[in-house]
Amino acid sequence: MKLDALKIELIANRKVLFENNFKHKMGQLKESHSLKEARKNIARIKTEINAKNGS
Repeated sequence: MKLDALKIELIANRKVLFENNFKHKMGQLKESHSLKEARKNIARIKTEINAKNGS
């Protein structure tokens, strides 16, 4: 994946995490595992971005 696409995906995943966190605090989130998935996806994307910047 290109660096620009990764950055766009990172922003989208951060937005999902923010929305899910908000829903979780309000008691509206049914799948609480989606918080963990979103955090892990963000970490994966950041790792890939850092690997591309280093090379």
